[in-house]
Amino acid sequence: MRLNGVALALLCAVLGAACTSGGGDKAPTVEPSATAAPAATATPLGPAEVDGARAFEHVRKLAAEIGPRLAGTPGERNAAAYIEEQLKSYGYTVSLQSFEFDATQYLPARVDAGEYAGAAVAFGGSIAGEASGPLVRAGIGRREDFPAEGIAGSIVLIERGTITFADKVRNAAAAGAVGVIIYNNEPGLLVGDIPGGTTIPAVGVRPEVGQDLGSRIATGAADVKVTVTPPRGTAVNVVAMPPGAATCETVTGGHYDSVAVTGGADDNASGTGAVLEVARVTAASRLPGAHCFVLFSAEELGLVGSRAFVERLRSAELDALRVMLNLDVVGNVEQLTLIGDAGLAEEARVQAQELGVDVVTGELPPNAGSDHQSFAEQGVPVLMFNRNDGLIHTPEDAIGRIQADSLGDAVSVAYETLAALSAP
Repeated sequence: MRLNGVALALLCAVLGAACTSGGGDKAPTVEPSATAAPAATATPLGPAEVDGARAFEHVRKLAAEIGPRLAGTPGERNAAAYIEEQLKSYGYTVSLQSFEFDATQYLPARVDAGEYAGAAVAFGGSIAGEASGPLVRAGIGRREDFPAEGIAGSIVLIERGTITFADKVRNAAAAGAVGVIIYNNEPGLLVGDIPGGTTIPAVGVRPEVGQDLGSRIATGAADVKVTVTPPRGTAVNVVAMPPGAATCETVTGGHYDSVAVTGGADDNASGTGAVLEVARVTAASRLPGAHCFVLFSAEELGLVGSRAFVERLRSAELDALRVMLNLDVVGNVEQLTLIGDAGLAEEARVQAQELGVDVVTGELPPNAGSDHQSFAEQGVPVLMFNRNDGLIHTPEDAIGRIQADSLGDAVSVAYETLAALSAP
């Protein structure tokens, strides 16, 4: 699921965070590429029945072998190549749609301390880059909270409160710090802006991350690295169309990028694996209709990839698009939630009932979103499939919590919904 500000507000909502601030009319450009067969079986297309184990194998490949897939990085490109190979092996016409992104207002970041890796978000105005050094506490970051002799070469840990983020960071820089970590004093990831910018990397983290880092100081010297990702780059969407199709009647998709601190097994290798299995079963069953499949990048930076895709659709292509199904976080054991157009949700609920799959309708938190939102903004009916259990964007989002049965159920409901929409 996406973080973003447009990124910043959506990041907070998707994570359930208590965030604080400081103060188309062209067809998609494509670049074909090539290659391998799915690892799940020797026959790429296989039978026309849903197989959760196939979807699980995709998740394993993406999350455990390829690992973090931050937009614009080699991990993202390796994942795109793998996804393209699978879709080509199912008989689709596949292309890569490249687009530039600018994450200036939302720079993904991470904090590393020994074996620990924690998610962070750079404050608006923070410089990009890395900073390493011993971790020291400085209270709430007032001038008197820093030792008179300074903290040259250190990373400083500061609690939110009393004075502005800008004052905390400037006081730390004046004392000789090379990086700043500010942790929230209430639940949620901490984000905000530093007017005028910084001279050192400055990131916000959840309170539990701050407490964990503080405990490391208490038990002895703690060396820490703070990394803020460069803000600009190029990413790719993977677009699959049935052979000979000029437009799409449906798009089933999800994002394949992840945040920096995790392989993103559930967010969103699970949705990607599920989309690939829906695509395989759709081809194997020869489901009538122009059903397209798109895996988006840079969702975590604010739905950038899905917006780039929608913006490049011609008016006639938008008019032909009847529905967009979005699979985002569907591999854990939580109940499958249907979010979006009421009519589509009811159709999916009926299909789920016939399949014996337990579903519930729901909504994302205010200001939160995922890739279906880019389509909804253009009047396309949308439906999102989701099982969020609160562990996304953390190192705990690993392959061990993914269930083949959960994936299979999500695929089955999505496929049967497409089939119902295709019925005469």
